[in-house]
Amino acid sequence: MAEDGATAAFERDGSAVDPAERAVSEFTGVAILVAITLLVTGSVGLFVLVDPGSENKGPNANFSFQYIDQSSVLIVTHDRGDSFDAGNLSIRSQGTTVTWAALANTNDTAVVGPGATVQLSRRNAFGSPVSASGKARVLYKPPTGNETVLETWKGIG
Repeated sequence: MAEDGATAAFERDGSAVDPAERAVSEFTGVAILVAITLLVTGSVGLFVLVDPGSENKGPNANFSFQYIDQSSVLIVTHDRGDSFDAGNLSIRSQGTTVTWAALANTNDTAVVGPGATVQLSRRNAFGSPVSASGKARVLYKPPTGNETVLETWKGIG
């Protein structure tokens, strides 16, 4: 013990260390450990938030189009991919949007899967002939969320 009753600290070489200096070095060590912990935690958190593998990729389906010029009809076929409720699929062309359910004359919960076919013509729910130079889009609109374009037909010209 020192003369004033305080416990003295010594370096390895035997020289005395002022307790105030020792406290500063302990504080520096703790501050560095806290900074490293925050850096590692922040990096892991950022990776989890930005991880591209955790994104919902959305629906995946392929559709094909066949245009019949003599009758101005566009036939749309679901070739492969996800299945959908007929009420959540629609086709937009020439300013008109009609659900797959209306075009197929079925209910909104009927399943549309690979092999399903509808046509756009003046004789069904579409109500007008399809132009050979027109465009048509197959759209998916879930009950909640944004509309997604699944396929686009750009006409035959």
